[in-house]
Amino acid sequence: MAEKDKRSYNILAMEGITDQEYVDNFGVPQELAYTKGINKWLIEDTYNKNVEAEHRKAIKQGRTEEEAMMFAKEVADKGRKDAWRSLSKAQKARGY
Repeated sequence: MAEKDKRSYNILAMEGITDQEYVDNFGVPQELAYTKGINKWLIEDTYNKNVEAEHRKAIKQGRTEEEAMMFAKEVADKGRKDAWRSLSKAQKARGY
Protein backbone atom coordinates (compact mmCIF):
# COMPACT_ATOMS: atom_id res chain seq x y z
CA MET A 1 0.00 0.00 0.00
CA ALA A 2 1.38 3.39 -0.94
CA GLU A 3 2.07 5.85 1.87
CA LYS A 4 -0.65 8.22 0.64
CA ASP A 5 -3.19 5.37 0.96
CA LYS A 6 -2.31 4.68 4.60
CA ARG A 7 -4.24 6.26 7.44
CA SER A 8 -2.13 8.60 9.56
CA TYR A 9 -3.11 8.76 13.23
CA ASN A 10 -0.89 11.61 14.40
CA ILE A 11 -2.46 14.71 15.87
CA LEU A 12 -1.70 16.77 12.75
CA ALA A 13 -2.99 14.25 10.22
CA MET A 14 -5.85 16.56 9.25
CA GLU A 15 -3.24 19.17 8.32
CA GLY A 16 -1.67 16.75 5.85
CA ILE A 17 1.24 15.61 8.04
CA THR A 18 1.84 11.88 7.63
CA ASP A 19 2.96 9.49 10.32
CA GLN A 20 5.98 8.69 8.14
CA GLU A 21 7.08 12.32 8.37
CA TYR A 22 7.22 11.92 12.16
CA VAL A 23 9.29 8.76 11.73
CA ASP A 24 11.67 10.48 9.32
CA ASN A 25 12.03 13.77 11.20
CA PHE A 26 11.52 13.05 14.89
CA GLY A 27 12.78 9.54 15.54
CA VAL A 28 9.43 7.82 16.00
CA PRO A 29 9.95 4.05 15.70
CA GLN A 30 8.89 2.83 12.25
CA GLU A 31 6.54 0.22 13.71
CA LEU A 32 4.38 3.01 15.19
CA ALA A 33 3.73 4.69 11.85
CA TYR A 34 0.10 4.37 10.80
CA THR A 35 -0.98 3.07 14.22
CA LYS A 36 -2.76 4.71 17.13
CA GLY A 37 0.38 4.13 19.21
CA ILE A 38 2.21 6.97 17.47
CA ASN A 39 0.47 9.59 19.60
CA LYS A 40 1.40 8.01 22.93
CA TRP A 41 5.02 7.85 21.82
CA LEU A 42 4.99 11.48 20.64
CA ILE A 43 3.34 12.75 23.82
CA GLU A 44 5.68 10.79 26.12
CA ASP A 45 8.77 11.80 24.12
CA THR A 46 7.72 15.45 24.35
CA TYR A 47 6.99 15.06 28.06
CA ASN A 48 10.48 13.67 28.72
CA LYS A 49 12.14 16.42 26.70
CA ASN A 50 10.08 19.05 28.53
CA VAL A 51 11.08 17.63 31.93
CA GLU A 52 14.76 17.88 30.94
CA ALA A 53 14.41 21.42 29.58
CA GLU A 54 12.38 22.75 32.49
CA HIS A 55 14.73 21.10 34.98
CA ARG A 56 17.77 22.79 33.40
CA LYS A 57 15.91 26.11 33.41
CA ALA A 58 14.92 25.76 37.08
CA ILE A 59 18.49 24.90 38.12
CA LYS A 60 19.76 27.99 36.30
CA GLN A 61 17.19 30.02 38.22
CA GLY A 62 18.71 28.81 41.49
CA ARG A 63 16.29 26.09 42.57
CA THR A 64 17.58 23.05 44.42
CA GLU A 65 17.70 19.73 42.58
CA GLU A 66 14.53 18.56 44.31
CA GLU A 67 12.69 21.84 43.67
CA ALA A 68 13.84 21.87 40.07
CA MET A 69 12.60 18.35 39.41
CA MET A 70 9.24 19.00 41.07
CA PHE A 71 8.82 22.18 39.04
CA ALA A 72 9.89 20.48 35.79
CA LYS A 73 7.45 17.60 36.24
CA GLU A 74 4.61 19.97 37.11
CA VAL A 75 5.14 21.99 33.93
CA ALA A 76 5.61 18.90 31.78
CA ASP A 77 2.53 17.21 33.29
CA LYS A 78 0.41 20.21 32.31
CA GLY A 79 1.75 20.03 28.76
CA ARG A 80 1.08 16.30 28.57
CA LYS A 81 -2.51 16.75 29.77
CA ASP A 82 -3.04 19.52 27.22
CA ALA A 83 -1.64 17.27 24.48
CA TRP A 84 -4.02 14.43 25.37
CA ARG A 85 -6.96 16.86 25.31
CA SER A 86 -5.88 18.22 21.94
CA LEU A 87 -5.50 14.70 20.59
CA SER A 88 -8.99 13.78 21.76
CA LYS A 89 -10.41 16.80 19.96
CA ALA A 90 -8.49 15.95 16.78
CA GLN A 91 -9.68 12.34 16.88
CA LYS A 92 -13.30 13.46 17.23
CA ALA A 93 -12.93 15.96 14.39
CA ARG A 94 -11.47 13.43 11.96
CA GLY A 95 -13.69 10.57 13.08
CA TYR A 96 -10.98 8.10 14.11
